[in-house]
Amino acid sequence: MTPAPARGYACGVTKEVLALALTVLVHVIGMAALVWALLHDDEKRSDWRDWWPRDDEPPEPPPQPRDRGGLPLPDATPSAVRLRSPGRIGDGHPRPARRPGHAPERTPVPERERR
Repeated sequence: MTPAPARGYACGVTKEVLALALTVLVHVIGMAALVWALLHDDEKRSDWRDWWPRDDEPPEPPPQPRDRGGLPLPDATPSAVRLRSPGRIGDGHPRPARRPGHAPERTPVPERERR
């Protein structure tokens, strides 16, 4: 005896056929939207550029700078080296000494002079 066919539509369709049908359906909907967009009236059609504000408006003026009374800090000084001048930047700053200077040599003091 053969088993009775399963009831319902989805039982007889494989996953591959269902995936192909879904892909075809998405493409048909996309083609319909493309044809509709091409045949739609230009005056009533919304444009993707309408989604954001336009750049045609004049820009806002920059805020007025506050009077700070000169340099930002009382101990601020200009740089010792200009980046536009010829030469190396490192030449404007002396290198620190790598080792401290040697202490003078100690000479032993005889014991009779220590007293």
